[in-house]
Amino acid sequence: MRQETAGVTESLLDSAKKEFLKYGFHDASLRRISADSGVSTNSIYTRFKDKAGLFSAVVKPAADGLMDMYLGSISAAADSGDADKAESFGEQGTDLVLKYIYANFDVFRLIFCCSAGTEYENYFDSLVAIEEKYYRLFVDQYSTVDNRVNDFFIHVMCSTGWRYIYEIVTHKLEYKDAVELMAYIQTFNQAGWRSVIEGVR
Repeated sequence: MRQETAGVTESLLDSAKKEFLKYGFHDASLRRISADSGVSTNSIYTRFKDKAGLFSAVVKPAADGLMDMYLGSISAAADSGDADKAESFGEQGTDLVLKYIYANFDVFRLIFCCSAGTEYENYFDSLVAIEEKYYRLFVDQYSTVDNRVNDFFIHVMCSTGWRYIYEIVTHKLEYKDAVELMAYIQTFNQAGWRSVIEGVR
């Protein structure tokens, strides 16, 4: 019985993912999901309460997994006590995040492109806020100049950093192309941040 229930739930979530990807959250139809999965709309309401609950069930495992991975990477960099080590942890974290996103690619397309109206519509902003907090600590800890680096500059740079990931996902780049792009971006950003913390103008 449990295996049968698990199979039904898996089929339902797969149908929901396809529907949300095609129509977005607002225009997705529980009736179409029901017809495609063979699960009654009443059963969907019983299991997930509403359409938002179903969307959450589709994306939550991968969204939570990425957030945990990212927080672990950021914490390791922040606790390294050395700018070069922090940079290295940052590179490793970027590689892990990219691999994870490609292992759950459709889910992150949902989060980045189709989540308006759900609790995940601000997920991107949450990632940016975490990165801002880390880079504020990084700059304060390792800057060799007396002047404080502008908070809005940090905000813009961190927003841009996650925007690269957003563009990769929305343009559906092949993984090898995404890896190559991020390697260029890492080289570019490392030189820029070093100039900032060393006070180079």
